[in-house]
Amino acid sequence: MTAAARHCPSWADLQPELLGLVLRRLPSLADRVRLGAVCRGWRRIARQEPGLPPPLPWLTLLDGTFLGDQSGEIHRMHVPEDASLHGSVGDWLFLKRPDGKLELMNPFSKCVVQLPVEANGRLRDSIFHKLVPLSTLDDLSLEDSVFAVLTVTRGFQSVISIGRRHSAPAARTTIMPEYIYDAAFFEGKLYALALEKLFAFEIVASDDGRLSVSSMKHVANAVEYLGTTMQLTIGDKTYNCIYRSYLVATSGKLLQVRRLIGALSTLPKDERFEAKNCVTLSFEVYEVDLTTNSKHKWKRLNTLRNQALFVGTRSSKALPACECGAQENCIYFVCDYDHEHWTTDPLRDCGVFNMRNKMITPLLLDTTVVRPQGCKGLPAWFFPTKTM
Repeated sequence: MTAAARHCPSWADLQPELLGLVLRRLPSLADRVRLGAVCRGWRRIARQEPGLPPPLPWLTLLDGTFLGDQSGEIHRMHVPEDASLHGSVGDWLFLKRPDGKLELMNPFSKCVVQLPVEANGRLRDSIFHKLVPLSTLDDLSLEDSVFAVLTVTRGFQSVISIGRRHSAPAARTTIMPEYIYDAAFFEGKLYALALEKLFAFEIVASDDGRLSVSSMKHVANAVEYLGTTMQLTIGDKTYNCIYRSYLVATSGKLLQVRRLIGALSTLPKDERFEAKNCVTLSFEVYEVDLTTNSKHKWKRLNTLRNQALFVGTRSSKALPACECGAQENCIYFVCDYDHEHWTTDPLRDCGVFNMRNKMITPLLLDTTVVRPQGCKGLPAWFFPTKTM
């Protein structure tokens, strides 16, 4: 063996700067994990690499599996089978137990954190929850983390609870005068979207750390009130349609994303709004201008530029497309309204809407088989931040 062969450098000797460049070009969290598994040196460098762009979000499929990217790669992590999934924040899954109590679970570390009982504004008859961190960071690992929980009851009453991650002081609840579709944290305030109004909450803390809502204001009217149903002709087909709306905070903007869902008007009347017959037809995006005194503050956007939106009733987020490996100027969506048929086809009406050409393409190129068992709920986006 020659001296050159004996002294050939190993992969472990790769310069940290080069390894950092490689990491920044891996949008898949699974690929970043595989890189760190090569050797201890690479794992240490990967953990310490500062400012890595966010990885491509995962899609939770509620049977203990997560879709990692558009290739359909499946990752399996333990999720309690007796829990129902109500979305995610950062590395945390947001779960509801059979007794109505809410908790956070980190599927990577297996850490479980129970939220105060008062976080569920209606312990006995709640059917929907959304967790909103009241900070610019999706990090609920700190005991002093502040959050809001939007709860919807079986009677379609909306309740918003404000509290801290630890159990005391107790969370405070506010009963909303109208049904709330979504909520988001933006520039220090909590915003809640109803059918015809946008509300803003001022949240203050007392000397003992107790949180309360100091004011709730109607700051804007709806984008355009079109009633609960409408009939639209698209091409040579006529649909009975409804809108679903999402709030997304991004880059100094608060957006309302409206999703047009419809069923063919040729269907029997009693089947036109069955969830199994509905499909997504298009999206509209509006930005609110909170500097004007007028209640008509929404401006329609024709482009997302270099961003991608991931929307769902349980979790939504805007990400820089080129950094996370998504298509820019596109909206990624999941079927978050069909509570009865997700086990038959969990990826039904999941797709990617292109803002430029208004076309919808499938979320995945191939069919992914998911077992009809495990955690209850609907598909939701999961935005992991861990490098390893």
